[in-house]
Amino acid sequence: MIIQALLLYREFKLDDIKVEHHPGSGIPTKVFAFNDFTHHPAHHSSWSAPEPDAQPWRPFKSRLEFDVAEIALEAALNNEQTDRLLDICRRCAQKSEKLTFKNHKDVRAKWDAVSQRLTGFTKDVISIPFADKSWDFDVYYRDLWEWATDLLRDPHLFPYFHFDAQHLSKFNGQSFERFVDEPFTAQDFWDAQSQLPHSAKPLAFILYADKTKLSSFGTAKGYPVVARLANLPTHIRNSQGMGGGYIVGWLPVVKEDKAHAGKPAWANFKATVWHKSFERILSSLAAKSKTGQWLECLDVVQRWFFPLILILSSDFEEQSTMALTRGVRALWPCPICLVPHDKLSDMSHCYPRRTSCESQAILATARERETAEEREEVLKEYGLRDVLNSFSTVSLTDVHRALSWDKLHFHSGGLWSDHLWVELQKYINVLGREKTSQVDKSYQAFPRWRDQKHPNQVMNISFTDNSTHEDISKMIVYATHNILTEADCPLGYLLLRCVRLYLELDMYASLEVHTTETISSGRHTHLAFAALLQSDKNWNFPKLHMGLHIFDDVEAKGATRNYNTKPNEKMHGSLKDSYLLRTNFRDVAEQILRINTWQVAADHIRRRLFEFDDHRCQLDEEDLLEEEDFVATVVDRPISICNYLHVNFGSKQPPLTFDAIQTAHQADQAFSNFRVKLNDFLNITEHRFIRVNYESMVDWRQHTDYLRCNPHFFGSPRFDCVFIRLTENKVILGRLVFCFECLVGNNTFPLALVHPYDVPTGLRTRKDKDLNLFRVRARPRAQAQFFSVRSFIRGALLVPDGPSDYLIVDTADTDMFLRLKMMHLEAGHIVHI
Repeated sequence: MIIQALLLYREFKLDDIKVEHHPGSGIPTKVFAFNDFTHHPAHHSSWSAPEPDAQPWRPFKSRLEFDVAEIALEAALNNEQTDRLLDICRRCAQKSEKLTFKNHKDVRAKWDAVSQRLTGFTKDVISIPFADKSWDFDVYYRDLWEWATDLLRDPHLFPYFHFDAQHLSKFNGQSFERFVDEPFTAQDFWDAQSQLPHSAKPLAFILYADKTKLSSFGTAKGYPVVARLANLPTHIRNSQGMGGGYIVGWLPVVKEDKAHAGKPAWANFKATVWHKSFERILSSLAAKSKTGQWLECLDVVQRWFFPLILILSSDFEEQSTMALTRGVRALWPCPICLVPHDKLSDMSHCYPRRTSCESQAILATARERETAEEREEVLKEYGLRDVLNSFSTVSLTDVHRALSWDKLHFHSGGLWSDHLWVELQKYINVLGREKTSQVDKSYQAFPRWRDQKHPNQVMNISFTDNSTHEDISKMIVYATHNILTEADCPLGYLLLRCVRLYLELDMYASLEVHTTETISSGRHTHLAFAALLQSDKNWNFPKLHMGLHIFDDVEAKGATRNYNTKPNEKMHGSLKDSYLLRTNFRDVAEQILRINTWQVAADHIRRRLFEFDDHRCQLDEEDLLEEEDFVATVVDRPISICNYLHVNFGSKQPPLTFDAIQTAHQADQAFSNFRVKLNDFLNITEHRFIRVNYESMVDWRQHTDYLRCNPHFFGSPRFDCVFIRLTENKVILGRLVFCFECLVGNNTFPLALVHPYDVPTGLRTRKDKDLNLFRVRARPRAQAQFFSVRSFIRGALLVPDGPSDYLIVDTADTDMFLRLKMMHLEAGHIVHI
């Protein structure tokens, strides 16, 4: 068998990608060379987009009128302000375009006209009986099927749709290792297609719902429902604009009634309102999910689609509502599995998963009982409510399976912010005011990094947004490892070790692509984290338990970014702006949804205008290239592009001589013998910005670091660090000191003076082992060396730990995390738990 396997894999090369489509697709399995692999569906290569609309601004009479109307919409101008703007524009308009708008009424009429191109909102009134009377509620929703077909008919989105499940694997030299990223590469999409007739296609929906405060004091609330299509790739699906998230519903918010609050019947009533409302949103999918629906796509191929709800994205409260479980205080609080309420902190045992079929059967059994008390006893034993679940109307949809672990609410805004961070603050505060102040100073001195917030007075923070909490957590170990020491605070030190494992678990959960190995490592880290939790605190709460489902969800639905609530909650901002700036604060749902529809329509037109402009530019360039004079101009004045493979210089400074450099840096030993080090006098050009492209170890795609070597970056010095490849097997770290390019003849050489951090650090300390820290040590600054920037691999985030020691921050991003894991392995470091 071993010999046969070796013969079988002899034809493959390292990193080859195998794409295995679902058998129902009729597409054969293919193996691609790594550089030839593209994550595109089968019909992508044969599809070409049509020429853009010649008048993409329609139904506006001119592009000028659309631009004016769009500005008024974006700026949330009221009626009077819009009228004044139009009056100014009429006086300034050029003769080439005539502005016919006279007032806001004309602008509104055009927005309403363009909104007719989109699937609009329907308003229904649902009546729910309770306490001897009928309660009426308004629910707004788009036709989900029509909305989905709008996307399928978009010529610029269509080539990116994946209609068939895939299994992807990467050749590691011995065998193909499975990896998952998108929902259509994971198991649930595959299983759904396996339940369909041959050649039928799953049309998989991702739905999100959550209440949000519209007013500052929370007196006005909204309840948006957002939809995305799992058949589209993440870079489109999680974006803003066409193909991204759309508000497809607005649920009623039931106001609390003091006469009934806290009673089971009232809780069931609120759940009934939610599910009857949501049933209207799902109504267009219910029948089609059972029989399917044929649709002729833009490639003139008839496809048989079966809609289903693949993923539900929400916080724990919403998950309990969706699953009709009884929440935190129930006997069986988890909406996904049947874990007892007193075993939520037990991570060593996997409990039976709930299924929609079993929940419906339990409800049917309960409703056979004669009295309400008897029904209540049956349902309480399973933590369920006496309400029909709206998701049962859609075939191939299991609500308990669709519910997904949410990084934003369960980690950053839950386990960290409400528990680990609170406990750490307690231990630090016990050490006294000086230690508390030292933590704040450590955060203030923490090096800057792109896309990472830089909080300062963290010890006073008790409430902040979840994104800020995430950034606080990424820095905490590096800011407190010299404060919460084992000698001064044994329990605090133990908690810090626990936090370190939490951060590693969080990084595994954040990976954009998961392999069999990373899933296994993530599960091991989760068990190690749970084993180290302290016993003096009650850790028995649902958000800790939900971590048990992280990697089950990854295997079933792909990377956690597919169901993270963060992209959906970003949409709350525009809803709040619409409420504050565009409504009269009465019956706001209809007004907010009208503005939302206008914004979507404006995005459609603006995108078509971009396409129109690009097309015209291409035509103009083609016309110009035909003219000999233009060709001669190009030859006479060649454009110099500073592109050194994967590294680009930026922030170019005036030319300098050696004398000028040595004078400017005469107090810095790194510049001693500067002239001797380069040997010859050269005129060089300084650069203070470097763009480094690198291949991520996570998703194997190109990512970019933006590095600074600037003594006055926004008023403060910033000299970033880099990974430098010396040989094929040796990588060191160093800090940028001075970046420049030298012109020798016709060749330009990009160079950098770097302070190397490659001095051996000796035996690892126990603390470094306990907290899994990677330490590097700087040479004397006078030993700064020149390196070609082409040897830079990527940037690095380092924090000082003493006069010459530095710790590499592996929580900066997922690539840094895996890169440091590899460096630990190569250095022979054993993870100490």
